[in-house]
Amino acid sequence: MRLSSYLDFATAELLRSDLSYLTQATDYDTSWAARLRNKDGSLAYPSLLLGVVSRQHPDGSWGGSAPYAYDRMLTTLSVVLLLARVGNREQDQEQRAAGQRYIWLNAATIEREAHRTVGFEMILPTLLREGEELGLDLPYAQLRHYDEERRKKLSLLPEKRLFERRTTALFSLEAFAGRADLDDVTDLLSADGSVAGSPSSTAWLLGQKPDWRERHPKSAAYLEGLMPLYDAGLPTMAPYDVFARAWVLYYLDRGGLLGSHKDLSKLHYEYLLERWGPGGVGWSSNAFPDSDDTAMVALMLHRAGYEVDGSPLLAYERDEHFAVFEHERDPSISANLHILEALQTLPKRDRERSRDKILGYVLGERLHGSFWSDKWHASVYYPTSQALMALMPHAANRMDETLHWLFATQRPDGSWGQYGPTDEETALVLLALLLYHREARPLPAEPLRKAAFYLLNNEKPFRRHHPELWIAKVLFAPTFVIRSIILAALGLYQDTFGDLS
Repeated sequence: MRLSSYLDFATAELLRSDLSYLTQATDYDTSWAARLRNKDGSLAYPSLLLGVVSRQHPDGSWGGSAPYAYDRMLTTLSVVLLLARVGNREQDQEQRAAGQRYIWLNAATIEREAHRTVGFEMILPTLLREGEELGLDLPYAQLRHYDEERRKKLSLLPEKRLFERRTTALFSLEAFAGRADLDDVTDLLSADGSVAGSPSSTAWLLGQKPDWRERHPKSAAYLEGLMPLYDAGLPTMAPYDVFARAWVLYYLDRGGLLGSHKDLSKLHYEYLLERWGPGGVGWSSNAFPDSDDTAMVALMLHRAGYEVDGSPLLAYERDEHFAVFEHERDPSISANLHILEALQTLPKRDRERSRDKILGYVLGERLHGSFWSDKWHASVYYPTSQALMALMPHAANRMDETLHWLFATQRPDGSWGQYGPTDEETALVLLALLLYHREARPLPAEPLRKAAFYLLNNEKPFRRHHPELWIAKVLFAPTFVIRSIILAALGLYQDTFGDLS
């Protein structure tokens, strides 16, 4: 099959897919549901426990395939607590001991990563307190400073009315064990029965009462409805219908692959349009609005010819940047870049000010004058590729150091990757370089060819599992988005240089 025919077929199949759900489970979220018991004390979902213990890494940890310290530490601690509570086999106790050794060996080096996972400084102290109550041997003194980090984070939240209305704190509800008024929380359940679209938060809530099935039947049905979709596990968020559609459309559009699939893509555009509200959108139909998803949906609807008012983005404007959420400690490079791309949806009077603010912030945050790091992705190649694409119309002549760094960090086989070569990171960089080559100035062709060959040789049609690099409470892999990035890079390469041979 010629590359053009394959890309056309694969794009159509992607657009026909149910983009609303992640395809990979996480050990962290699974561990919370694996705790649940029936009224007689037996495990409600014993297969979840078996699934978790089977996925321990050789170093004793649990978590994503990339050794991202925050993800591995939080996940490993959560599984250790699970095994301390319900692991009755000798094997369970041996694996728990290996997990505890991992925590001891790595407690002092967590901060080597640039960005914490969502709610890390809130959740970790809660899990450590549980470990103390269970009498587990853990490095409490080394990790005690996160108590102060937790206090700082709480100072940003309206704690006295934290659960009187829906806030982002609900997504990490398990962090508030002993502090949450459960009657108030249950009034804030999403329409599907979930707690802010988080399986782990939902499972924690259910685990607070022995009659959880009768008390929260919709929440139990929410978890049980997800289980057949995964291999003995649960995802870190569900659904993620808005995020997936916006990002898939964005990358397929960047790769020039939507033109022959207008009917299929129209269904997704209309889905997003139906969920657009006066405050914008969040990552799912049930989620809190945020600037990142709002910008991406506004951008894609605008590019597709729909009338859309991006004014909700102005609510996130701060003195020197745009925030993602109302109560936020650290801004996001990629979110600011997406707002920059959606600039034409803002009122005319606000565009120049917003543009200058974002350019000043983003260019000022470039590390070593070469690349960027972002709170939503473990790899620097995600924000750096995004910056190369988004800044091109505004600062193409200031990208020389970034281009040099990208070419210098390409691996001999043509790939890119922070922790090891991945299709996702390779496709992200190739797509950005191709766009720069086409729209700014010509780039050397050989590195681009090598990257395209790497992707073509590693492309496995409709693969369900990829290395987890995206950041939520733990790392996750948005399979459909990753697939759209790979297809977009190959599609743009073909359109630029022709079929690979």
